Amino acid sequence: MDTFADRIKILQSESERIKQYLHALPLEVLSKPSACTQWQVQDVIAHLIGVAETYANSVSRGLQGDTGPLPGRLPAGQATAALSAESIAQRSIAARKTFGDQLFATFDVANDRLNSLLAELEPEQREIPCYHPGGIVKAQNFIDLRLKELAVHEWDIRAALEPEAHVSPASIPAIMTTVSESIASGSLRWAFWSGPYLTTPIRYHFVVTGPGPSKPDVIVEGNTLRMEDAGETTARVTMRCDTETYVLLVYGRLDLEVALASGRLMIEGDRELAIAFGQWFRGI
Repeated sequence: MDTFADRIKILQSESERIKQYLHALPLEVLSKPSACTQWQVQDVIAHLIGVAETYANSVSRGLQGDTGPLPGRLPAGQATAALSAESIAQRSIAARKTFGDQLFATFDVANDRLNSLLAELEPEQREIPCYHPGGIVKAQNFIDLRLKELAVHEWDIRAALEPEAHVSPASIPAIMTTVSESIASGSLRWAFWSGPYLTTPIRYHFVVTGPGPSKPDVIVEGNTLRMEDAGETTARVTMRCDTETYVLLVYGRLDLEVALASGRLMIEGDRELAIAFGQWFRGI
């Protein structure tokens, strides 16, 4: 298992790599649509700034014993992708307009501030609870949360500009941690968009080539979901894919039918129920 120092090193190297990539983007692509619905490329960058500022403020307050919600935010544990999508989009677009030609400079400052704050956490500070709209989070968990944000939104930018975009392999372990452990944004609980109430539970089993979720079964029941270990209960649908495909599916970046048609995803069981999986994961 990676140590705290290992995770910090990955965060710093991924941050620097992505910073260099963003700075090298031609100015004309900033106003192009990204793969993230409603957002231009520059809006995605503004969102990453906002996330860095929010995380840094949450950790700073947590170290002072304050786990209350940040101004204008819901209490911890009450936010989800479905509830937050519109407000996050509006904040990101408004921030981008405010930043103007200081977009990249502001990104650098916010990113460096967060990374420095996390790197300087003493062992006894790493377990301190901090606010996040999705739930109370240990200070050190913001490393994985930030890596998830950087990796997924880098993909949002690259997918709109490059024919073959990929999620950064270096960030995959952090993403799978957030998916499986339900630590705020990035978890399946956060990413789930509830639909019509289900009177009969549906169990999906994932067989993932490469690093997979620690709990491979997803059960949608009523208007909620949970993750479980694979047990004796037979899944109604089994899905087989690689790790990147799994990540893009549960974060709403890859249409399930497109994944099936391209061969990235194989299913066993009820095809109609397999297609229905996509309605609960639409991204943010």
